Amino acid sequence: MKSLRASIKLYKMKHLSGVLLTLLVAGVFLTGCQGTMLSTSAKGQTIQPPAQIKLVKTGPQSGQFSDGYVTVNYQYTVAGGNLQMSGVVSFGSAISGNFLVVQTFDLGLLLGDATGKVLLQQGVTTAVEADVSSSQNFNTTVILPPQAVTMAFTYNGVAYGSGGSSPTSFWADPVER
Repeated sequence: MKSLRASIKLYKMKHLSGVLLTLLVAGVFLTGCQGTMLSTSAKGQTIQPPAQIKLVKTGPQSGQFSDGYVTVNYQYTVAGGNLQMSGVVSFGSAISGNFLVVQTFDLGLLLGDATGKVLLQQGVTTAVEADVSSSQNFNTTVILPPQAVTMAFTYNGVAYGSGGSSPTSFWADPVER
């Protein structure tokens, strides 16, 4: 009977250690997948003037950001210290004309003061293994710093074609470094 109990205890310990190891590996993997765009902080840097979009704090607003690689059609309102933004991201001809799949994609929002200094960097949406002809809807709420008067979009992604072609990175980083 003692040997049966010892065997059961040993089995439970091995099973528990396997579960803990799995959780540890998953945690490390997920930490690495948080989006490379957000891993480099732009806070305190200056948004390049051509990339700055004036932030209008009255009424609903809409606009479009497009650079040939990505098009973002967005709408936003500012209320109660929050920026509520929604929209659609689609991949431009530089991506859709040359690749089949966007392996990873992260869209971010920079909020800046009157001098363009980044006050806040916020992730907006992420896509994984997306068909280049598909669009990505997003809806996000951001706590708006009181001094914020400008915004800009930032993104990074990796796309690839057929036949095992090499992945190609694409990005927009509108800050002066």
